[in-house]
Parts: sequence; C-alpha cells; structure tokens
Amino acid sequence: MLKLAVKKNNKTAAKPAKPAKILNTEEYVVIDYPKNLETINARHYCVRMGASDCTGMDISINDQPWQPCRHAVGYWWFDWTSFQPGTHQLVARMHKRNGEYLISKRRRCKVS
Repeated sequence: MLKLAVKKNNKTAAKPAKPAKILNTEEYVVIDYPKNLETINARHYCVRMGASDCTGMDISINDQPWQPCRHAVGYWWFDWTSFQPGTHQLVARMHKRNGEYLISKRRRCKVS
C-alpha cells in the first residue's frame, strides 16, 4: 500500500501530494539466493535472480560496477567468485524492453 507524506507549512494549508503513477505492477526483479542475511560457507557461489519479461540482468556487489548475468532455466545467474569474508550487499538491475531499468531491493549476506 502506498503512503503519502505531506509537508505542513504554517503559512498555508497543506495540499495532498499526488501519488506517483504506477504503470505496470506486474514487473519485478528479485534476488532469490542468497536469502537475506544468509551465511555462505563456500568459495564459489551462484547468485540466482528472478525477473519479469526483460532483455538482460546485471548485478552490483558492494556498490561496485554492474556485472552482466546469464540466463538459464528461467532464472538469471551470476557466478560469484573471489569474494572476501564479511558482509556483502547485492543489488540486481533488470533491463526492460523499453530501455529503462528496474532495480531490486538490496540483499545482504555474510561470507565466512
């Protein structure tokens, strides 16, 4: 459910803000694995992403440059290697057919 925030001003009455127009609520991009705050105990990990109809997918790990992902068996995959122990943040970016992008929620995981 959308929530609207209205900034109140003592000089004038507050006017309700217009809600943002949502064009397509069926579009989505999500990082399936690793789960949020999951601990990874391997030296090689395959990140799995799900998305609605798109032309490509990228991933950014710890706010580093976007890296392309591969498509196979209905999901998008990124072979993650050479990572250091500690907490990491992953974000996926879906390439929409109209040239725009849709960004996933940030996913955090731990590597031991």
